[in-house]
Amino acid sequence: MPARPRTLLPLAFAALVGCGRSPAEPTGSPSPAPRPDAGSRYDPNLAGTIRGQVLWQGEVPAPQKLTAALPDGTGGYRWAEMPNPFAPVVDEKSRGLAGAVVHLERIDPAAGRPWDLPPVRVELRDFRIRVRQGDGEPRAVGFVRRGDEVEMVSAEPAHHMLRARGAAYFTLPFPDPDKPLRRTLAAIGLVELTSGAGYYWAAAELFVDDHPYYAVTDRDGRFTLPGVPPGSYELVCRVRNWHTAGNDRDPETGLIARLRYAAPVEKRSPVTLAPKQAAEHSFTFTLADFPANPER
Repeated sequence: MPARPRTLLPLAFAALVGCGRSPAEPTGSPSPAPRPDAGSRYDPNLAGTIRGQVLWQGEVPAPQKLTAALPDGTGGYRWAEMPNPFAPVVDEKSRGLAGAVVHLERIDPAAGRPWDLPPVRVELRDFRIRVRQGDGEPRAVGFVRRGDEVEMVSAEPAHHMLRARGAAYFTLPFPDPDKPLRRTLAAIGLVELTSGAGYYWAAAELFVDDHPYYAVTDRDGRFTLPGVPPGSYELVCRVRNWHTAGNDRDPETGLIARLRYAAPVEKRSPVTLAPKQAAEHSFTFTLADFPANPER
């Protein structure tokens, strides 16, 4: 067990320093490029469905929990164990892998169905980053239409900072709970969310795109992509890697300030859909797909 730090002030100070804008940080969010006229050529009478299942074969890993120094409300710390946010969740009976992201590539947004996914709300709760989209359970991933706003809020009194990198670049402080902030995500791509306040294990991600053909597998590993126009596409299944590839430490306290997770694992499958066709595709992952010592 690591020695107990004497005070929370050094880490809090480092977190506050993180509020400043780094030299590489853009001075503002880029203006959204004009969105394509999504759905302008969509014909629901010709659309089909792609559905399937993501399975886990063999031994299911149980990643160790992460040792965390959490504020105790008195200016000090309490030690706790936090779950790895990307630990695989496999149903014992179906062997389905929950939480995998399945999406289409090479699709013309104008030919596809209009965006119909619920708005995204990012919550900082229980010293984790959770994404709510619609009425489902909070999870570690969400899907955002390019140019739309995302609401972000802290649900607890501890000082939080939300750090975004990738297709968006910002750091937002949340000194008080239940006071939401909003940001427009203007670029297509992946936005990686981490903590800027020293909660190094916390992570989530947002996919930003012009089309809505994204899904997260349910507890049985099943997914459905409805309203797909006829054509040839690439079906991509992406699973986050729970292994760590390194970390950054706070120079004042020596505590881990940010954890770098190993690269996700993707599997791809070409799919051609005829008018009104319902296609079935499956993906299978094993422990061998996630090496214990990933390249750094």
